[in-house]
Amino acid sequence: MEDGLLTTILAAAIFAVIMYFFRLLMNRLKGKVGEKVVARMLGRLPGDKYIVLDDVTVPTPRGSNQIDHLIISIFGIFVLETKNYTGWIYGSESAEYWTQNIYGNKNKLYNPTFQNAGHIRALRRVLKDFEPLPYISIVAFSEKADLKVTAKQSHIIYWGQVGDVIGSYDRERLSWEQVLAIRDCIESNRLEPGRETNREHIRNVRKIKEKKGRNH
Repeated sequence: MEDGLLTTILAAAIFAVIMYFFRLLMNRLKGKVGEKVVARMLGRLPGDKYIVLDDVTVPTPRGSNQIDHLIISIFGIFVLETKNYTGWIYGSESAEYWTQNIYGNKNKLYNPTFQNAGHIRALRRVLKDFEPLPYISIVAFSEKADLKVTAKQSHIIYWGQVGDVIGSYDRERLSWEQVLAIRDCIESNRLEPGRETNREHIRNVRKIKEKKGRNH
C-alpha cells in the first residue's frame, strides 16, 4: 500500500517536472516563430536606409539584455520586441504586469514595454558616445492576440503592422555615416550569437526574477 502510494506521488512529481519543461520549451519555440515571421518582414526594408540586426544580446551590469530586433536607420533606432501570445491581452502602460485571458484562464505576464525600456537602457550604455539618439519602442503581438492595451511611450501593435509603423517615421534624424558607426559599435559590443549566449541570458533573467521574488 505504502509502496503504491509512493510510486503514485513519484510519478506525479515526474509528470509535473516534465510538463514544466515542456511549457518552457513551447514558449521558447513560439517566441522563435514570431521572431522569424517579423524578421522576414523587416528584410523587405530598403537596405540604403535601414540596417536590421536580429537577436542582439548586449552585456549589462546585471548580466545581459537580449533584443529580438534592432533596426538602425536614418529615421531613428527602432527597438522591436515580438510576442507570440493568444487570447485577450490587457493592462496599463504603467503596470508591472499585464494579464493574458484565454477563455477565462488568466495568466500574468511581465509588461513588455518595461522589457523594451530595459533594452533601450542597455543600448544607451553601449552607445553612450553617440547620445542623444532617437529610440522608438515597438512591441508586436501575433494576430492571434486581442490587444486591449493603450500606450503613449511605445507602439503596441500586431506583427502585420510593423512595416507601416516603421514607415510612418520619415523625418531624417541621423546621417548614413552615423547609422554605419552605430551598427559597428553594436556589432563590436554584442555577445556572440548562439546557444551558449542564449543559455547565459536565460540564467541571468532567472536570477533577476528570483531576486525580485525575494524582495516582494
